[in-house]
Amino acid sequence: MRTLRSPVLSALAGAFLLYSPIPLPAQTSREPTDMERRFARHFPERPPVLFEFAEDADHRPLIVITNFHQFALTAYVVQTQPKSADDTAQTLIYDALTRMGGLVAPIPRGLSHKIGTSHNVGAPVPDAKLVAAVWEDGSTFGPDELLARISDTRKVMADSYDRAIAALQTGLDKNWTTEEYLTAAQQLQPPMPTRMMATIDEAGAASEKRIAQVMPGRTIADNMQHAVQHDRSPARVAHLAQILLKNFEQSRDALRKALGGRT
Repeated sequence: MRTLRSPVLSALAGAFLLYSPIPLPAQTSREPTDMERRFARHFPERPPVLFEFAEDADHRPLIVITNFHQFALTAYVVQTQPKSADDTAQTLIYDALTRMGGLVAPIPRGLSHKIGTSHNVGAPVPDAKLVAAVWEDGSTFGPDELLARISDTRKVMADSYDRAIAALQTGLDKNWTTEEYLTAAQQLQPPMPTRMMATIDEAGAASEKRIAQVMPGRTIADNMQHAVQHDRSPARVAHLAQILLKNFEQSRDALRKALGGRT
């Protein structure tokens, strides 16, 4: 029943441990200047990307997107249309700044990102098209509602990082134990939503925001539980909290900078 893993699950699975560095803008991309950000453009059609299909070694379908814009591609949105009754239409968001969909770093000019498409084995591969995109300089492509969906999730995650950063700084100031960091991480988790979503797209947007709210606290909990299993010394705990704090500040600042652009 399955080809490659679900994009929503891939945003969560394995995303919380810091033994893989938190993604930062690729070294091959150039940071846009304030002047270049001011002149960011909206592409009404024909964005500077190549969107195509391929197969992996097991003949499973892949979406391949290649960036041709001067600045790195930080997020894009794909919509799929089913060819069989067993499949459903999907709006899939890939965002390097929130790590949604498995996009773990911006795509510099001339480079590509490959991602598997979910569909039922034996059924026709759903049609897919690129419907929105955001670049590092603030340039955009796509309808306002999809661009707003990317921005809304980024803002939610930046706010979540703010709360996690404050908790980590308090822990460092007060020399917290592992248990105190775990308690604080639990308190950062928002309550589960109670309202049912009316549409698939509404449910998808709610899921993205939920991941953005949950991820910083889960990152603290997962790293504290994993890294101090064999060394619970105060020095080890404080060192890990400092690493988390620095990474959270970098990720938060990248989100805030992106939110200052056209999106």
